[in-house]
Amino acid sequence: MRDMKVNLSDYLPDTSRSEKRDKELRKACKEFESVFVYQMLKSMRRTVDKCDLFHGGQGEEIYESMLDQEYAKKMAGYGNNSLANILYQQLKGHDISGVGQNEGINGREHIDDSLPRRPLKVSVSSKFGWRKDPFTGKRRFHAGVDLAAREGTQVRASLPGRVLFSDYQHGYGNLVVLDHGHGFTTLYAHNQDNRVNPGDWVEKGSPIATVGSSGRSTGPHLHFEVKRHGKNLDPVDFFGS
Repeated sequence: MRDMKVNLSDYLPDTSRSEKRDKELRKACKEFESVFVYQMLKSMRRTVDKCDLFHGGQGEEIYESMLDQEYAKKMAGYGNNSLANILYQQLKGHDISGVGQNEGINGREHIDDSLPRRPLKVSVSSKFGWRKDPFTGKRRFHAGVDLAAREGTQVRASLPGRVLFSDYQHGYGNLVVLDHGHGFTTLYAHNQDNRVNPGDWVEKGSPIATVGSSGRSTGPHLHFEVKRHGKNLDPVDFFGS
């Protein structure tokens, strides 16, 4: 069978479009907080006496409204615990606790998710594609790659993502599946144990499991798969190296 080469850029998110959407989301969150703060200030003013700056009337109300609007805009997105930043993190799908101290609503993302990393820093011991099955000796398609390593070695996430599955599955043994968006999923199998739970958000490089030999396995290794809309890709092309 002829090897199919996959262009990495075809399967990774379009960074220019992603950055634009991200910028728009940040802006919308700040605008929401600005409106919220303005309404709060407006309500608070009703509880205090007038200052008689314009001797009451419409002029004073207009001045106060303009002042409160400008103050609300300045407050929006100020600090990591601002309403805008918390709302942004929730909509973005990140855990707010994972944001660094210097990465507020106006800062850059602290994770560079543009390129995937290897879950283990070892060479591929069994490639993607057709091979002889180690159990039956018959020709069988290998839907991922095997990365041989010592039992207990930490397995790390290739990209940021949400945990779709973390449990024992026949054949795969202890299995973790991550969803990275854009139809992208990665699969980590034959683990000694899983360190994450379904629904968890994990960053790129976070430990998610340890190398084992659970399920249909001949020895300690990680079986790693990459899928795009359910179609298996060669993980070596996914890594870009």
